[in-house]
Amino acid sequence: MRLSTIKLAGFKSFVEPTKIPFPDQMTCVVGPNGCGKSNVIDAVRWVLGESSAKNLRGDAMTDVIFNGSTNRKPISQASVELIFDNTQGKLPNTFADRNQVAIKRLVTRDGQSLYFLNGSKCRKRDITDIFLGTGLGPRSYAIIEQGMISRLIESKPQELRVFLEEAAGVSKYKERRRETQTRIKSTRENLERLLDVRQELQNQLDKLAVQSVEAKKYRELKSQERTLKGQIAVLKWQKLHQQQLDKSAQIKKLDDQISFFKTAHSGHDDVLASLDAQVQAQQDKLDDAQQQQHHTHTELTRSEQQQISIKQQTLSLKQNLAKLEQQKNQSEEAKTQQQSLCQELDDSLQQAVEYNLMCSEQVIELTDEVNRLLEIKNTDTSQWQSLTEDYQKLNNQQLAHANAVKHTEQKISYVKQQLTQLDEQIDELKRSEIEQQLIQQQQHRQTLTEQLANAQTAHSRGQSAQAIQQQQLDEAQQQWQHLSQQVNELKAGIAGLKTTLGLEKNSDKTLTLFKQLTVQPGYEFLVEQALSSLEHIHISPGKAENSTWQIPSQSVASNSIAAFISAGIYPELLNHIAYDAEGQTHHLNDASFIAVMDKQGALHGRNWHLSGEKNAENSLLLMHKKLKQQETLLEQQQQALTDAHSTLEEHQAQAALITEQQNERKDTIHQLAQQLAVATTRGDMLKAQADQHQQQVTKLQQQRQPLLEQQQQLSGLLGEELDKNEQLAEQLEALAEELNQADSTRINSDEGYKQALNNAEQYKTQAHQANLNEQKVRSEWQLSQTKLNHAEQALTMAVEGTQELIEQIEALLIPEQELALTIEQLLVQHQQGEQTLVDIQQQLAQAKQELQTKQASLKTSQTELVALQEQHQKLSIEEQSLLIKAQAVLEPLSELNQNLKQVLAELPAELSLNAAQNQLAGVSNQLEQLGAVNLAAIDEFEQAKQRSDYLNNQLDDLTQALTALEGAIHKIDRETKTRFKSTFDQVNHDFGQLFPKVFGGGSAYLELTSDDLLESGVSIMARPPGKKNSTIHLLSGGEKALSALSLVFSIFRLNPAPFCMLDEVDAPLDDANVVRFCRLVEEMSQSVQFIYISHNKIAMEMAGRLTGVTMAEPGVSRMVAVDIEQAVQLAHA
Repeated sequence: MRLSTIKLAGFKSFVEPTKIPFPDQMTCVVGPNGCGKSNVIDAVRWVLGESSAKNLRGDAMTDVIFNGSTNRKPISQASVELIFDNTQGKLPNTFADRNQVAIKRLVTRDGQSLYFLNGSKCRKRDITDIFLGTGLGPRSYAIIEQGMISRLIESKPQELRVFLEEAAGVSKYKERRRETQTRIKSTRENLERLLDVRQELQNQLDKLAVQSVEAKKYRELKSQERTLKGQIAVLKWQKLHQQQLDKSAQIKKLDDQISFFKTAHSGHDDVLASLDAQVQAQQDKLDDAQQQQHHTHTELTRSEQQQISIKQQTLSLKQNLAKLEQQKNQSEEAKTQQQSLCQELDDSLQQAVEYNLMCSEQVIELTDEVNRLLEIKNTDTSQWQSLTEDYQKLNNQQLAHANAVKHTEQKISYVKQQLTQLDEQIDELKRSEIEQQLIQQQQHRQTLTEQLANAQTAHSRGQSAQAIQQQQLDEAQQQWQHLSQQVNELKAGIAGLKTTLGLEKNSDKTLTLFKQLTVQPGYEFLVEQALSSLEHIHISPGKAENSTWQIPSQSVASNSIAAFISAGIYPELLNHIAYDAEGQTHHLNDASFIAVMDKQGALHGRNWHLSGEKNAENSLLLMHKKLKQQETLLEQQQQALTDAHSTLEEHQAQAALITEQQNERKDTIHQLAQQLAVATTRGDMLKAQADQHQQQVTKLQQQRQPLLEQQQQLSGLLGEELDKNEQLAEQLEALAEELNQADSTRINSDEGYKQALNNAEQYKTQAHQANLNEQKVRSEWQLSQTKLNHAEQALTMAVEGTQELIEQIEALLIPEQELALTIEQLLVQHQQGEQTLVDIQQQLAQAKQELQTKQASLKTSQTELVALQEQHQKLSIEEQSLLIKAQAVLEPLSELNQNLKQVLAELPAELSLNAAQNQLAGVSNQLEQLGAVNLAAIDEFEQAKQRSDYLNNQLDDLTQALTALEGAIHKIDRETKTRFKSTFDQVNHDFGQLFPKVFGGGSAYLELTSDDLLESGVSIMARPPGKKNSTIHLLSGGEKALSALSLVFSIFRLNPAPFCMLDEVDAPLDDANVVRFCRLVEEMSQSVQFIYISHNKIAMEMAGRLTGVTMAEPGVSRMVAVDIEQAVQLAHA
């Protein structure tokens, strides 16, 4: 994968859409300072996801948008697009099959930043995920900006680790690990909340379980209560329904009576209806007549108003006609006056024109005279000005030479002063005591060097003696520890034997039989068998005198058991027991033997046999013998341990003494080294001061010689300036006389010109007045003509207006006559209508009288009917009241969700209202005893139980998810450690190889700051040839740059990024190091695409293509590209 093209639009100084191709492996971007070269690298970093405006050399992200220039306005957005050639398929699997991938970023003035991948809108994370592990990123090792080389080499260990992680491809693992840790944290928080919720829910379940039981009982009682209430309501309804039926029978009887009365009065109703119809008909006639009369009155009023309006219009037109007649007369008079005035003004205008022409001719003659005199005046003035300029030039030259003389004198004085100061400084430096101090300091340094060498020799000898003494001390320590271990083992063995033998207490005061016996080797078991019953007998000194325990050695039988005892006191019985390995009893023939003992320890008597009871391995006599041996050995080892301890103490004392002496020698060496360092520093300072003094003397002497030469030159120059100044004074005096004569001539010509100009101005004034008079008369004549035209127009308009008004008056006479006739007719109709209204009102009064008489006759019979109707209405109300009460009684059934038919069907026949009410009171009492009941407890309990089961399932899921996530973290950590360690070792190896290659020698390596491969930082150590610096910060700028480049290229060797961008990294390098840098870049370009910015000619020659950035228009960058190979071919052609 490689970067093929960059497209910029509105990004920083690239305001116009710009396309930068990169067809070669090495492209060099060149151009003057400030033309926008670094903006190309900023654009790449910005598209790859850089979010810090500071790293893009700005204060806000919108600073990357072109902000205008002197000739251009700011724009609203900026965009950069990177096009990658992916023919090798190095991008992730999603894009592996694409030969070209385009990534674009766009930002607007409102701060909105958008990303596009192959033209489709995407997230910033989608862009960064594509390049994870490829070495590309906004702050990766593939983009090295100005100053980044020094920051890289001086970066903190943790910052340097980031570059190795990117090279190792573990940046994606770190991102996944961070996401996984976030998920683990979120999962644990959810788990804690879930546990709290489950605990709270369990407490709620316990309460709801109790409340659920109470609620179920409450529901049962409520069901009984609803049943009883329904039955009570039905019983009440049955009682009210029977009362309603009784009222209905009474109402039916009254209906029959009311029907009879209504039939009797039906005839009277017909008569009343007929009379009422007659009254209504007369009333309608009256209304129609009144309406017709009103219409007639309205028409009459409207006609009268129209007649009045026409009369008013006629009067107004007559008044306007009179006014127009008056205006007509006035216009005729004005016309006559203006005609007379125009004739008079015409004569005056002719006279004014003739006078104006005469004045103009006189002005022309005077103007010619003025021009002639002006030419004479200008000639004299030019001559005077020329002489004045010459005089001024000579005067300025004289002043300049005078100033030069003064300046030269000041310089001579200043040079003399400097020579005096230099002589004083040289004398002062020559009198300095630096040389004597330097000699004394060198002698002191030599003395300290000899003392330090002697002290170091003594210290070396002391180290040898200390090593020998330490070896002896270690041997003595080991010997003492070995003996101590042996003594402890012996003491433990002795204590064990004593415990077995029962000698823990009073072992020194008592003496047992077995303890004081000494038996020949191999026969201890037999003697012990013979004395088995006497093994714990204590022997006192008095027993030795007893004949029973005293056997002379010459009386002991050779074949008896007593013969095996070489020393000690034993019973005489042993001398009477014979020993035969096979246990032959023929020894009993000797009367002195009472039994024979075989090799198994069995006793054979004359008529008896006793088998052996003990094992030879557990022989107490052997244990006593071993105890004596170990006690003797313990005494010897204790004595040896005491001697070893004494030897150890001696060696320790000797080692402490030698160590103390060595410490004193170290202190002495340290003090001498410090004194020598101080003396060396002091000597170097004195040497530097002496050299500096000598250099100052030489420098001052060198400065003195030019001053002497300058003094001599200034003296010669001063004489020349004085001579020149005298010549200029003579020329200036002669020129002053000529200037005075020219000035007199100029003044005379100027006065003649002014006199002629004054005369011309007077005639111009007269001509101007004549012209003004002509214009005035012409204006008055034109005004009179205008007024005459206006009078004629007004007269014409007045005549036309008069004729028009006469026609309007005549037109109004006909409608006025017609309206008078119409008004007369309407008055007749109005009188007839009034008479008709009177007749109709009389007929209406008669009809109403007949109707009232008939109504009075019917009133009596209607009174009886009303009484029956009132009684009927009362019964109906009572019936309706019972019906409403019955319905009201049944209303609780709907509230109780019960049906009347169903309740009636289930109602017990023997149940009375009182019995049902008593049962209801009992149920209500039970409900009151229950108190407040949570009716929702049953549903809440079921819901809570379902939620508890759901939470338990979630808890199991979260626990499994947490285990899986922790396993993923461990897996990521293992993979990260493996990859990072492998990358670190490989980069360290390549760094160690590249560094000597770049520097021509020296060494360099990387070092981890801790053993934790997940968090350890990385530090750099580099030592160029001939240097033993303790830290990389002591290197020069060029050495740091080469060291950083060696590290970056070492990373590229391991994990080459698709391209590498370098911004003036060769700036601190000299030509020789630039050549090395170019060779290294050229070698790396076989596998990595390089795009670099440089001002160095050597670096430019290396590139396959030069891309220039220009700024012909201030503030606007443009591109110019040159193919180096084609340019070389054209040059050779």
